[in-house]
Amino acid sequence: MWDSKPWDNDRAADWFAKLMEQTDLPSKVRKTLLLHKEKDPYGDNTPILRSAVYCVLQFCRVYVWPINDLDNDLALAIDATKKILTDQEYCYSDEIVDEINAELLELKQRLKT
Repeated sequence: MWDSKPWDNDRAADWFAKLMEQTDLPSKVRKTLLLHKEKDPYGDNTPILRSAVYCVLQFCRVYVWPINDLDNDLALAIDATKKILTDQEYCYSDEIVDEINAELLELKQRLKT
């Protein structure tokens, strides 16, 4: 083990690599995150954008996510999260806004490291 996280060892890193390859999760998440660029006057994309951001928060890490896509997908998730914050109907309470802002901060910090 390299550290205490579930992905911080050779066997786990190999398992995650196979999982990502077999499920094609990274490209499915990326495709969803790109919806933030579309016109969406009724906020129909907001819930699935947030779901894709959740996947990035959980899986977009060294030894889990394909390393060549890591920074780009973190940046996409940051942009998608900013778009979510503009949807006033979805962000109807201070608690939700605070939670999404915390997620945004984590994504930004992860991109820096």
